[in-house]
Amino acid sequence: MRNLSLRTQVGVFSALFASGMWMAKVAQPLHYEGAGALVAFGVGYGVMACVGGLSFAWGAIADRLGGLTATRTGILLYAVGIAGRVFTDLLPTVAFSAIAGAGASLALVGLRPWIRSAATDDLLPRVIATRSLGSQVGVFVGTLGAAGLFLLFHEGARGTTTALLLAALLALMGFAWMLTIRAGAPVRSVQTEDRAGENRRRWRPIAAKLAVVGLLSGFYVSTITPYLPLYLTSAGMTDAAAATVIAAMSVVQMGATAILARRGRNSRPLALFLITELSAGLITLGLALALGLAPTLIVLLFLARAALVAIAVTAEETIQYAVIPGNAAGFVFGISQTAFLIGDALGGFIGGPIWTAWGPVPLAIVAGVATVVNAVLLPVLFWNRAAQGRRLAVDVGS
Repeated sequence: MRNLSLRTQVGVFSALFASGMWMAKVAQPLHYEGAGALVAFGVGYGVMACVGGLSFAWGAIADRLGGLTATRTGILLYAVGIAGRVFTDLLPTVAFSAIAGAGASLALVGLRPWIRSAATDDLLPRVIATRSLGSQVGVFVGTLGAAGLFLLFHEGARGTTTALLLAALLALMGFAWMLTIRAGAPVRSVQTEDRAGENRRRWRPIAAKLAVVGLLSGFYVSTITPYLPLYLTSAGMTDAAAATVIAAMSVVQMGATAILARRGRNSRPLALFLITELSAGLITLGLALALGLAPTLIVLLFLARAALVAIAVTAEETIQYAVIPGNAAGFVFGISQTAFLIGDALGGFIGGPIWTAWGPVPLAIVAGVATVVNAVLLPVLFWNRAAQGRRLAVDVGS
C-alpha cells in the first residue's frame, strides 16, 4: 500500500497543479485583452519565462530545502502569483508574474528529488507514468474548466477573473494536498551513492549530457506541437475537426500513460526510449510525405505519434532518474529543464519563418530529423553507464 500511496500522492498533486496551470494559461491572455492591457501581458509573460527559466538555480535551492519542502513552497508561490494576475496594471503584473514563474519552476524541479528519494527502482517507472497521467488529466480538466466558465459568464471579464481565481484555488488545493504528505525515510542513500562513485565531480558531465538532450528535445517539440492545428488544416480539415483530432490525441496519450502506470516495469528504458522516440521521428518524417494525401492518413499518423511520444517521455524520465546523483538531483534536473526551455525558444524562433517561407513540409522534416537524432543521441550518451554495470532502473544492460 505504501507504493500505491506514493503513486496517489504524486498523481493527485500533478493533476491539481496542471489543472490550475492550464486554466490560468487559457484565461490570462483573454483577461488582459479584455482589459486592453496586452502590452502588460506580454511583459508579464516574458518575466515569468525568464524567472522560470532559471531552473538550475531553483533546482539548487530544492536540493537544500529537500524535494518535498521545495514542492510545497513552489506551489504556494505559484498560487499567489496566479491570483495576482487578476490585476492588469504593469507593475503588479511584473511582480506577480515573477512570483508565479519562480513558484512553478521550484515546484517542478522539487518534485524530482522527492520522487527520486521516495520511489524504489521497481516502482519508479509507474510513479513517473502516474505523474504524467496526472498532468495530462490536469491539462484536460483545466482547459475544459476554463471553457465552461467562459460560457457560464458569457465570455465576459467575470469569466476570466473567476478562472484565474479558480486556478489559484486549484494550486492551493495542491499545496494542501502536499501538507498531508509526510516525508519518509529515503529509499536511496546519498552516502551510499557517493561510495559507489556518484560524487560531486561526476554529476557535471551528466548535467552536460542531459542539457544537450534537453536542448534538442525542446527544439523539436516547438517545431511540431504549436503547429498541430495548422498541419491538420493544411491537410484540408476544418478548424473544428482539427480541434477534435487534438483532443483525441490527448485521450490517446492518457490511455498510453495509464497502461504504463498500471503495468510499467523497470526493464530496459534505454531500449524502450530508442524504439518509441525513433518511431515517433520516422512518423513525423512520414507526415512530410503524407501531407498531400488523404486527411484520414494524417490523423492516424498523428494519433500513433501521440502514443509513442507519451511512452518515450516516460522512458526518458526513468533514465534521468537513474543517472542523476541524489545529492544534486534538483540542480541537474533544473539544468535539463533550462536547456529544454532554451531549445523550445530556439525552435519557436525558426519555426514560424520556415512555415511562412516554405510551408509545412520543410518544418515537418526539421522536426522529424531532430526527433530521430534525439532518439539516437540519448542512448549513445548513457549506454556506457549501463555497460559498465550501472543500474538504469533494473539493469538496462541485462
